[in-house]
Amino acid sequence: MATNDLSAMLNQLLSGAGGSIDTSKLQQNLQPLLDLIQQNGGLQALIEKLQASGLGDQVQSWLGQGANLAANPQQLTEVLNPESLKAAADKAGASAQDVAGELSSVLPGLVDKLSPSGQLPGAANLGDALGKIPGGEQLSGLLGPLLGGASGGGAGTAGGAGAAPSA
Repeated sequence: MATNDLSAMLNQLLSGAGGSIDTSKLQQNLQPLLDLIQQNGGLQALIEKLQASGLGDQVQSWLGQGANLAANPQQLTEVLNPESLKAAADKAGASAQDVAGELSSVLPGLVDKLSPSGQLPGAANLGDALGKIPGGEQLSGLLGPLLGGASGGGAGTAGGAGAAPSA
């Protein structure tokens, strides 16, 4: 699990330049982190835990406009469920400290991109939120469970295209 590679791939995808990204490699590298977040209650619950543990300024910077403040891997380690952190590390073939470092690198940008209005979308709104992010459709399947639901994908929200169901 190489922090710079994963962060670069995710940033490239979220900035709209994701055409040359191997999304299967991105998923393989991101999956342990996404599982870790999911095992800690999902992204919203993790955000709430971070805020309650003294990282409110960092979280607000990710949700708000402007520069994202960094998250310290040690601070994340103190907030995360130790068993889920170990499981993610085992799955990634890395140390728990490496996984926490990876998460501290990816989490600020991920939260920032998913919250342009200052709050995270619920699972029902994931498709719309990802539709506003360049490259977001490629992340829909990965991030749907993270926000508390199945893949948001945006299916069925295309603005009235298609025939109405017959009764």
